[in-house]
Amino acid sequence: MPRLKLKRKIKRRLRKKREPKLIEIYQRRFIEALRELRIPLLMLHTALTVGTLGYMLLSGGDFINSFYMTIITIGTIGYGEVVAGSDTVYGRIFTSFLSLLGIGVFTTSVTVIVRIFFKEDIITLYRAIRMLREIEELEGHFIVCGYDKTSAWLAQTLKKRKIEFVVIEDNPEALKYLQEHNIKYFITEEPYKRSVLLSAGIKRAKGMVVNLRDDARNIAVIVTARLLRPSKEEFYIYSFASTDGTAEKMEELGANKAFVPNKLLATRLAAYIFHTGSAFISDLFDRIAFGEETDIDILELRVEPGSPLVGKKLKEIDLRRSLKVTIIAIRKPDGELDITISGETTIEEGDTLIIFGRPKNLRRAQKVLLEEAHKVLEDKA
Repeated sequence: MPRLKLKRKIKRRLRKKREPKLIEIYQRRFIEALRELRIPLLMLHTALTVGTLGYMLLSGGDFINSFYMTIITIGTIGYGEVVAGSDTVYGRIFTSFLSLLGIGVFTTSVTVIVRIFFKEDIITLYRAIRMLREIEELEGHFIVCGYDKTSAWLAQTLKKRKIEFVVIEDNPEALKYLQEHNIKYFITEEPYKRSVLLSAGIKRAKGMVVNLRDDARNIAVIVTARLLRPSKEEFYIYSFASTDGTAEKMEELGANKAFVPNKLLATRLAAYIFHTGSAFISDLFDRIAFGEETDIDILELRVEPGSPLVGKKLKEIDLRRSLKVTIIAIRKPDGELDITISGETTIEEGDTLIIFGRPKNLRRAQKVLLEEAHKVLEDKA
């Protein structure tokens, strides 16, 4: 019994210490900003009400002209007396008092309203809240932490492949570049915060790219992200590092792969130097590997335990004829790559099929092989 009470007490404390969501913080700030508008709006409403009712009494109930007369009086527009009875002694006395009172109220109210809008930027807050709600609907997307020229090129590639992504950048100056580049989803907060990553939909995302131009910050994001999504098979983290040693540390701390930009560029250049006699093929596979080729792609599909593909020969499933894709190699569970495959090659549990074809056909092949493999094999039988 005491243990049960202790557990309940711990749960209550955890609930109290729950970190608020980013959208909750924005909503709170938005409501607080709106609350500051109460007094100036009340003052303005009072002035308009008093003026309209006063002119309606003078004119015998002419609401439209009375309201219009109030606006031009307290707004110092002064087009003349447009309400019946306003040119009388009582009307001019009322107009004089309304001008003295209303002009001050109108000027003060407008000044306060404008100041509040500039102070908190209510419109920006509203847009951010709406964007966070849209992000909550995303699934299978990528998160890009940091936005520079490299991230901009990555964003273009993801757009071409129609892959949804969310950019997190804590530099307010980057906001205009995000808008100029038509980035649909972005959060201008510190990316290593748990609440920010949760708001970016890390629980539903497929992977993350960390590019904060600083190794320490990159590591902080990787560690936080991996705590939220522990499995490297279900959530991929790719990062940039300044040295090979830092890249190794990042991979130990949770990154699936860490890249050293200068080394990556040199390796790509070396591939052209080493294959000068087969430039077309080298360039084709290079562009496929770097996501620059949109007409042809390569898919890696692992044969899970219990898959109906296990024990089948390649000629039995005949993907080239049925799905217009080609298996060009098979990577064995021990990492060995078998490129001497034929129609007699048997698929084994744990194999990874390297499939070549058009992106549309590859997506269809992946769906069929994962979800409809039984049906395909039955049709061929």
